[in-house]
Amino acid sequence: MSNKCVFCGNKNFSEKKVQYIYKHDTEFFIVNGVPCVECSFCGEQYFKGKELENIEKMFLDINQNKRSSHKKVEVPVEEYSENFG
Repeated sequence: MSNKCVFCGNKNFSEKKVQYIYKHDTEFFIVNGVPCVECSFCGEQYFKGKELENIEKMFLDINQNKRSSHKKVEVPVEEYSENFG
């Protein structure tokens, strides 16, 4: 990672653990407690490649029934329409 934010140019960052949402085709996978470095000004988050590889492997293992997830949630899905409501 460079020493300044690629979006806003800020040079101040903080280490955090955040919720990461991984999307594959039409499926979503939510992982809590993922380490990242976050820009203190705009909030852009930077993740290590190894962390993202681990998340992808967890997703694939769950989908191939090699492991189970901690929790499952149901999410409503709607098509946007300008005439809605």
